[in-house]
Parts: sequence; C-alpha cells; structure tokens
Amino acid sequence: MEWRGIRGTILENVPMKRYTSMRVGGPARYMIYPQDEKDLLAVLKKLKEKGVTYRFFGNGTNIIVNDTGLKEALIRITKIHYVRHEKARNGAYVEVCGGASLKGLVKDCSKRGLSGFEKLYWIPGTVGGAIKMNAGSFGSSISDTIEKMRLIDENGYVKSVEKETMAFRYRTSALKSSECVLSAGFFLKNRDTKEIMADMEYVYAERKKRHPMEFPSSGSIFKSVDGEPAWKFIEKAGLKGLRIGDACVSEKHTNFIVNLGSAKAGDIKKLIDKIKKEVFEKMGVSLKEEVELWGFNE
Repeated sequence: MEWRGIRGTILENVPMKRYTSMRVGGPARYMIYPQDEKDLLAVLKKLKEKGVTYRFFGNGTNIIVNDTGLKEALIRITKIHYVRHEKARNGAYVEVCGGASLKGLVKDCSKRGLSGFEKLYWIPGTVGGAIKMNAGSFGSSISDTIEKMRLIDENGYVKSVEKETMAFRYRTSALKSSECVLSAGFFLKNRDTKEIMADMEYVYAERKKRHPMEFPSSGSIFKSVDGEPAWKFIEKAGLKGLRIGDACVSEKHTNFIVNLGSAKAGDIKKLIDKIKKEVFEKMGVSLKEEVELWGFNE
C-alpha cells in the first residue's frame, strides 16, 4: 500500500503479543503512528480511499487479540504529546492528549498538588482508552473530573463534546470504537501534595496486595454485577486456579486471567467462556466482559 503524504510511522504485520499486556495475539495488518493531528486526518483519509478498516489502539492493557491476528489497521496516537495547565479558583483546568499515559498524568498532577486522579493510580493504558471504558477503581472513575473532550468521529471530523453527551456509566461510555479521544479537559482541585501521595501509595499497596502483578494479564476480565464484584461469583463457583493451557484464573484475584508463560488467545477465550457458563449454571448470574476481545468473530 502506498503511504505517500503520511509523515508518521507505519509498521506492517505487527505481532500483537508484543503490544498487549496479556502477551498474546497474532499479527495486525498495519500499525500506524501519526505524527500529529493533521497527520492523523491524512491517515484516516488514506485508509478510507483504500477501503482499509481501522481501529484506534492505545496501550493494549484491556484487549485480547485473537491468535489469527487482525485484518484492520491499528492507529496509535501515543506519539502525539501535549498537556496544558490553566489555573482556576480552587484548582486547575488540565487538558491532555488522548494518547498520553494515564499513569503519567496521575503522577504529573500529584506533583502539582492537583487532586482528583489519586484513586486511578497505577491503572495502565492511555487517557483516551480510560475514557472510552470509563476506567476507575476504589470508588472513583475518570469521568468524575472530565469537563469536555475533543473527538475525531468515524467520518474523520473533529468535534468538541461536553461530558453530559457521553453517557458515562459503570465501565462504559457513548464513545464508539471508530471514534478517538484527541484530547480531554479535566478540572482538578488543589490539595496538599503529601496527602495526594499518601493516597496514591495506599492505592498502589492495595493493588500489589490484591492483584497478580507478577504475571501478564489484561486486568479485570468481567464487570461487576449489580454492584457486586465479579470475583465473588467466580470464587464461589469454585473456579480459582482453573486452567486451560497456560491461561489460568488467578489464585490471587479470580477476576484476573493470567498468562503463565505461553498461553494462546484461544485458551483465554475458552477460559472466559467456561467461567461464564459455570457461573451462570451454578449461580444464575450472567457475567459480561470488561476486557475487549478483538478478531474473534472473523
């Protein structure tokens, strides 16, 4: 495919196991890193002209890619960098690009004495990816502090949207898979830096204690059910340690599936399906994935 006019980086036949936190997945047709927003628009135009479908891809921390790979082009805006701080009464307005690291943003704001992100500390992924799924932890969600966003839609148009139009709910938003968060604006309140850091240290300690951070994973596999965490149902169903190949229900946290070394995406998908079946049959509860499964319906 001819990429004349595109200034960013284009990779072909990219093994997705290198780019996902679960360390599984076959090759993606293309992985494209636009240089800036203008270049991104050019990329979208080029793909549409050539009839190539695409997805926006962040840091791959909540995604399981099939072993057969992906026919689409994957677009990453992680090389577009900027963050702006504007002082306001009792706090500051922070605007950051969608491809920025969420963990990096949390750290930067904490050093500035800006509060609102503490409980999101150590959630992996990008700001845009976190907004798409309304990521959260310890009773806090990223949508709590959002004021507005700039999106690029499926038609390649850039638009500004207010928080109210995004229908944020538990681990979901109105953002479509064909849309991308170019930037987001947050209002954060002033707070003593030591207090912020103390909260972050607590969150990290709890994550380290509860989560199997020693193995590759995609974080929580299933959403909570009516306010009850999914791990309770999985554990009560007696599925702790259940294994298919090297895909295993974590002994430490049963809503995590970990890769013990050489798991395949197919193993993980089979394990997800078995968990859902067992929990429903034993407890009458229908679990829904929080993790995204790419390329399994092709």
